[in-house]
Amino acid sequence: MVYALVNIKTGDFEKWKAGFEAAASLRQSYGSKGVRAFRNADKPDEILVLGEYESMEEARQMFASQEFREAVKNAGLSSPPTVTFLDQVSQLPN
Repeated sequence: MVYALVNIKTGDFEKWKAGFEAAASLRQSYGSKGVRAFRNADKPDEILVLGEYESMEEARQMFASQEFREAVKNAGLSSPPTVTFLDQVSQLPN
């Protein structure tokens, strides 16, 4: 599996959340296996999303797509999110 760590800055969490939820079918069409969203406790306008994808190619295609750019606009973001692609190399013990 491949992961995408997405750093989002938003001034309106509820608008972002509604737009993000509305884009679920977009993520699924590009092989999303699920996402988790985290809010920075010290900066509530900063959201981190960790998404799991079937392949790096599909994940990269989604983040480069016109549909993704439209979803970003619909979520009220003034600038594109920062995306970092991750390969899991190990699962460490607790």
